[in-house]
Amino acid sequence: MSGAPAGGVEDAGAAPPMTPEMRRAFRWLRFEPALESAYRAEQFREHVGVLRVNLLIVIAIVFAIVRIDHVVMPAVVGAIPNFARYGVLIPTLMIGFALTFVGQAWRWYPRIMNVLACTALLAIGWLSLWVGTMGQPALYVRLILGTIVVYFVVGLSFRAALTACLGALVFYAWAAAYWSVSPLQLVHVLAMLAFTNVICATGAYRLERANRLAWLEARQLFEHALHDGLTGIFNRRRFDDHLERVWQQGMRERRPVSLLFADIDHFKKYNDRYGHQAGDEALKTVAAVLARHARRPFDLAARFGGEEFAVLLYDAPSREASRIAGEILAEVRAQALVHEDGVSGGVLTISIGVATAVPQTRRSAAGLLQLADQALYSAKDAGRDQARSLEEEYEHMKTGYFHRRVVQGGSADGQ
Repeated sequence: MSGAPAGGVEDAGAAPPMTPEMRRAFRWLRFEPALESAYRAEQFREHVGVLRVNLLIVIAIVFAIVRIDHVVMPAVVGAIPNFARYGVLIPTLMIGFALTFVGQAWRWYPRIMNVLACTALLAIGWLSLWVGTMGQPALYVRLILGTIVVYFVVGLSFRAALTACLGALVFYAWAAAYWSVSPLQLVHVLAMLAFTNVICATGAYRLERANRLAWLEARQLFEHALHDGLTGIFNRRRFDDHLERVWQQGMRERRPVSLLFADIDHFKKYNDRYGHQAGDEALKTVAAVLARHARRPFDLAARFGGEEFAVLLYDAPSREASRIAGEILAEVRAQALVHEDGVSGGVLTISIGVATAVPQTRRSAAGLLQLADQALYSAKDAGRDQARSLEEEYEHMKTGYFHRRVVQGGSADGQ
């Protein structure tokens, strides 16, 4: 649910896309394109059930009004007004109802319904003027009812409803002048219609603005729940969900998925020597470096836990993943965070395990994580401040075991 880049995946490490929107007044009720699409899609899916009920109610009301007209105003019942009723109004509502069941209805319904609503209002205005020539000027009230329906009932945005209703008002004024309606009567009708539009537009604007603000606040809370509070990049929960999605995507498209599993070298010693505040700043620095290397739509950087991080790269073969790992190592060193208990020139370093696999039925996303974990332990065993890559089969590997065995004369300690 969500304004994500291609593939529905947010840029790793970036601030939630709604943050700058929260600072605006929504004067024109429009987000940036990606966020606007997400808003419209989610709002339509959430309210489509109510929309269908509304449309059925309006259809029933139109039928009732038509029957009342046949009884109360038989003089104005004929082929021409019946065409406006049965050929325009009712089909418009029925088409709108049917559109709610179409695939990607959130995309098509507003566009088509905007045209249909405007057409229906024009038909009502024309019918009101035609009946007015027969001594029934009060029928313009139907146009007022239609205006209310367009603003609040058929699910159009404020901008679309305003465009349709103002277009109908202008058409009514032109048609009334063409039909030589008396100036006094025309001023009276136009004033009532204008007042109706002002009242409805004000209410519709405030309602949509409140809906957009509520939606943004909910999205922001959701985004915050998926981000690590300290580093700002995604958290383990988001990583697990994204890994499964990317794995399925890779299986469909037969594309390689690479996972970089990173760990800060001797981080406990760093905390003990420089303090936890310095440790927090080091975590933020490393997270920022990792995030800069996960900028493609399906890539993602996340804090895995403690001083461990993960970078997921979609459609990245082993050679490319290893290259990126090397760039990350160099960039972390270039931050020149002093670490006198470190392993490389007195600066803070990290170790990276790189795993690459083409998703298949006999493999699993959890297996890829195991493989990256084994590669990370290999990098630690080899002296840290380096990257090791693995691509071998891993169906029978078990997390925490791999090849880090206790050997004769010692233990391979990865802490």
